[in-house]
Amino acid sequence: MTTNPTVTRTTGAVPLPATPDAISNESSRTAGAPKRRPWILRALRSRAFGWLVFAAALVAWQRYATANPSPRYATVTDVAVQWWDQILGGPLLTATLQTLRTMLIGYGVAAVLAVVIGVLMARVRLVYVLLEPPLELLRPMPISAVIPLLILYLGIDDAMKISVVALAAFFHILLNAYSGAGSTHRTMMDTARTFGLTWRQTMAEIVIPAAAPSIFVGLRSALAASLVISVVVGMIAGNDGLGHLLMIQQQSFQVTDLIVGAVTIAMLGYALNAAFLFVERRVLHWHFGATRTHD
Repeated sequence: MTTNPTVTRTTGAVPLPATPDAISNESSRTAGAPKRRPWILRALRSRAFGWLVFAAALVAWQRYATANPSPRYATVTDVAVQWWDQILGGPLLTATLQTLRTMLIGYGVAAVLAVVIGVLMARVRLVYVLLEPPLELLRPMPISAVIPLLILYLGIDDAMKISVVALAAFFHILLNAYSGAGSTHRTMMDTARTFGLTWRQTMAEIVIPAAAPSIFVGLRSALAASLVISVVVGMIAGNDGLGHLLMIQQQSFQVTDLIVGAVTIAMLGYALNAAFLFVERRVLHWHFGATRTHD
């Protein structure tokens, strides 16, 4: 027994059954529709939540230090007032600029040398054979083992501190430059040969751009390491900078000033990282645009 299809009242036509393609398209649209997260999950995933937790920690610190007065504790307000006074008329600004100068010079030297050597090691076999053994011997050596030798040969002037910072940052950048240049897709290299590009053109137009995202990862990692080492070397053997200032304050038990110095280093590191990300976004705009497209 057959069932007659229903006739529409308006046109008298028999409605066609839904095709499999129409059903699949409708189901895919339904499945692919973004689901709106609950507001609590959106709040937890936002940067504002992180700052809110940080502000709550500051409030807790303030309340505890106020309720338990002690020479070992300093309130948030005391630290803020002391920081402002030190920046305006104390040694903090001078020490910060000295540390920043040492760090940026050492970081710049390391960046230039590491990128050049890393790319050449990845693309020129002779350079790799010559430099890989000594670099692999030096890479696991702790920087604290090198500082006494550098003091012996360079003294405790800027040359020693810059050399220590450069050495600490060098391998962060070198490994990423080598990895990025070495992983350049073979198709790109074949295309360069097909178009008759010279070795220099291939390096400048193919290898370096392809390795740039990896190089910037190393540069960012080295930036933080450079700041840390520039402070540490001032503590161990320096005669200026934030590290030297912190050691003086520690010896005289100036707790508030010690916290002010630590806060300054944290703020400096945050500002440097933000500036680096700003530059990276603009230099590698093509990379981040492609990443967003694929995501």
